[in-house]
Amino acid sequence: MNQKIREYIEELFEDAPKTRAAVDLREEIINNGEEKMADLLSQGYKEEDAFDIVIHSIGNVEELFSELRGEEEEREPLGRQQFQKKRAVITSASVGIYILALAVLLIFASLEDYTESLLGMETGMIGVIFACILCIPPTCMLIYSSMMYPKYQKKEENMVEEYKAWKNERKKDKAVKDALSTVLWTLGIACYFVVSFTTGAWGITWVIFLILACLESIISLVFSLKKDEK
Repeated sequence: MNQKIREYIEELFEDAPKTRAAVDLREEIINNGEEKMADLLSQGYKEEDAFDIVIHSIGNVEELFSELRGEEEEREPLGRQQFQKKRAVITSASVGIYILALAVLLIFASLEDYTESLLGMETGMIGVIFACILCIPPTCMLIYSSMMYPKYQKKEENMVEEYKAWKNERKKDKAVKDALSTVLWTLGIACYFVVSFTTGAWGITWVIFLILACLESIISLVFSLKKDEK
């Protein structure tokens, strides 16, 4: 009976795009179907009845083919499209503010040789402080945009809808991971300039970037383990 399930699903995937993702998805659905079949048989269902239940639980695979071809954006719900547009605006604004913060930092650093200290602080340090303050709003904006990722609402209980929900959760995790990475590097770079301007030890403070790389690897590992658990 497992062979029958495999043949049926392979026939469904005849029009699927010839990609590795499509093959992996097909095998995932086959494995889920075989597991569901075994579970139904253990509950006392007849083979034909169990087979029919498994087949009807697959759902509309044509929607998945569109996603695999990169056409899902045209069929996405209006709410999701609005979220993507809003997120694009937030990301663009955040990048613009980060660039402004960098420009402020460079301007103050370039003026350090031509101006006296202000308020008891060197001009370069004042630039670092202003740059750090400017980095706060875009960092908060990026975190907010990642946390507001819409949750996928399954239309019905079948394998296709479960796959879509799983894929949506992965996108959300990626958005959160990217936001955390941005915050990490923003704070790290700010820390680098603060420490460097304060101590003048530019030949040593570059180690901060190695620490940042290690922390980012840890973040990636945590999300990778979370993905494996799912």
